[in-house]
Amino acid sequence: MIYLNLVDELICVLCWGITIRLILIRHLNSETKVARFNTFAFVLMLLNLIVVLPIFAFLLKNLPIQSVSWLSSLVVATIDVLSTFNLILFCVFSCCTRLRKCPATVQDFLVLGAAVRHGQVPPVLTTRLDKAISCWKTHQSAKIIVSGGIVQKAKESEAEVMAAYLIAHGIPARKIIRENKALNTWQNLVFASQLIKPQETVVVVTSDFHVLRARAYARKMGLNWSFISSKTPWRYCPLTFIRDYLGIIRDHWWVFCGSTLFLLLVEFILK
Repeated sequence: MIYLNLVDELICVLCWGITIRLILIRHLNSETKVARFNTFAFVLMLLNLIVVLPIFAFLLKNLPIQSVSWLSSLVVATIDVLSTFNLILFCVFSCCTRLRKCPATVQDFLVLGAAVRHGQVPPVLTTRLDKAISCWKTHQSAKIIVSGGIVQKAKESEAEVMAAYLIAHGIPARKIIRENKALNTWQNLVFASQLIKPQETVVVVTSDFHVLRARAYARKMGLNWSFISSKTPWRYCPLTFIRDYLGIIRDHWWVFCGSTLFLLLVEFILK
């Protein structure tokens, strides 16, 4: 039983650790690797859900209460359950953001950037731009602000590449404003807000997995902007959703730690 506990904890750590390691590999140079890494991450999370967590439940039921092994399982299982349950909720709420329609009145569309490869628009960013184009067609008086700077060794800013895509798909160049300094989501919103008048109605266009974190940043800045989302291609879903979920935990780590400690205390008292 003790060995089973150690093996289960090791598998749990490996599932999350390897997934995080895959997330940190930011620029994959082929679609084959993207698909393979995302499939691997999905399998790891599925393994955690249908194998690791049930074994933890079995161990907590059968190990001697308040033994070292029981306490170890309790701590790791609580963290894992909380992380997994919240990840599922995050995915559900993120997907629900696709249901939101574009407001009737729009003066500015703000498209948040994503890493570009060799001057080409990657699939995730393509869906954002296509969503913006679709919405703009019913609000042709609005401007489209594209936000994104030069990342790593790129020769062009994300904003320039995005603008070229929009123009190639029929958006007049005079309707496009480039914000080419931002290197992350926070800077996207900060620098874009400097180009927008306070009274203007703004709709931010980004991916479904990105809306919750971007909207939280906007609220923190006091920006009363609307958000609509594009559907992320399936082959990109596992790592992009998990990455932004972990980003929210990073930004609100005290909430996660407090929730974990509270659950541990309740479980310990009940036992």
